[in-house]
Amino acid sequence: MKPRLNLIIFTLVVLVTVIQGCNPFESIFDKQVKACVADVKLGLSDPSSLEVISTEGVEIDNGSFRVKLNFTAKNAMGGRVRGYENCGFKDKNAIVLNSDDFQNQQRDTARTFKALGIPSTK
Repeated sequence: MKPRLNLIIFTLVVLVTVIQGCNPFESIFDKQVKACVADVKLGLSDPSSLEVISTEGVEIDNGSFRVKLNFTAKNAMGGRVRGYENCGFKDKNAIVLNSDDFQNQQRDTARTFKALGIPSTK
């Protein structure tokens, strides 16, 4: 009887862990923040060093939506620096970055220049 109880408890623990990893209750804003963090990490010298300080959602007059991301990360010399980025979305309910948003385009262009060995002016 005891081995069966242990199996049931183990199964429940695994099930809860899996459910928490795939959080179905994650808000749209949380998904937008994750998309923004993933995009910003692409341009960092040490992507794993990114630490989010704060986030804020901003509705723009034209109906689009932006996530303001304040963070710290390590630079190429290993020093921790503070930065901020704005990630644009087509509207408040979109979870994919808007490729037409100029701030998203600026990050993409900066990454292209970095890949070509051209230093950032930021």
